[in-house]
Amino acid sequence: MNRIDSEKLEAICGEVFRDRSAVVEGRGFLSVEAALARAVYWRLCKSTVSRSSSSENYGTAQTFSTYQLAVNCLIELNARPPFDCGPFLEALVQRCDTPVEHDREKTLDHQ
Repeated sequence: MNRIDSEKLEAICGEVFRDRSAVVEGRGFLSVEAALARAVYWRLCKSTVSRSSSSENYGTAQTFSTYQLAVNCLIELNARPPFDCGPFLEALVQRCDTPVEHDREKTLDHQ
């Protein structure tokens, strides 16, 4: 992963500022502040993650927790009635950890 310094972050914030009308216009349900932060986040991702598909870049628990937080925020803003999305994400991850061969066997057993 490439390193980021304060000058690079300042440059990214400058890019977001220059593109602020497009960022704010495409914000959907997000507040202006959240839309700006999202734009900074994605530009940081694009500028700091190496171009390879190395698991070092994408497989960390920190990456999962970042997306988990984003999902939690969306659920918090939109869920009626409010509920905890944690168990749903945990179940999804556990289901995906099951080997594909095991899933095929279950499918064949039910036919």
